[in-house]
Amino acid sequence: MNFAPWPAALLFACVVDTAHANRPLNTDTADTIPQHVCQFEPYAVSTRMSGAPSLRDTILQLNCGVSSSTQLGLAATRSSSAGQHDDNVRLSGKTNVVGLKDDQTGIAVGYGIDASKPAGGSWAHDDSFVYLIATRQLRPDLLGHVNLGGSRSRSARQYSTTWAAALEWSLAPRWVWSAETYGDDRSGPWWGTGLWWGVREHFSVNVSFGVQRATPRAHQASAGFNLEF
Repeated sequence: MNFAPWPAALLFACVVDTAHANRPLNTDTADTIPQHVCQFEPYAVSTRMSGAPSLRDTILQLNCGVSSSTQLGLAATRSSSAGQHDDNVRLSGKTNVVGLKDDQTGIAVGYGIDASKPAGGSWAHDDSFVYLIATRQLRPDLLGHVNLGGSRSRSARQYSTTWAAALEWSLAPRWVWSAETYGDDRSGPWWGTGLWWGVREHFSVNVSFGVQRATPRAHQASAGFNLEF
């Protein structure tokens, strides 16, 4: 098996998982995709860290509403750094247990497993995760989201507590700006912002920017689109 030079390996280890629904947020939301509706959501992520090669992720993901309260998704990620490629496939789901209303906090549970294929290696089950999601309408144009959960990495033989919090502002019809912080108990927090634009019905584009307050500091930018059918 070929191993990445230590700067590249460090960068792979420090980047938060990249496959996410609810783009451009990394924080999850308590709502689910309506039954019989699917969303195809490809996007690209670039991460830079001082003293390490840049990391580029290409993600293709599909999420579908399978009932009135549950959605399931499949995501494939290719990560490239220093001439090497790592691949990841993730199966994930989200189930809403308390509906979001004007005067009621929405509650949902997210869960999933993934398999990874490092450069020069073979496919193997790696991570499993579960987390609780709460969403609250703070005012007509403002939503707040909080996530708390955990993940277990078989390759690293460790358990991590994960967390996230975000605000979403509806700036104008079809324009939403977000700000968030997220991370785990093993690394410095990320701080990010994003912009969503509903170009037309069933089609939107999004961008996000983030920085991790750690040593060395990491910067991340992403862009993608969402097609609903």
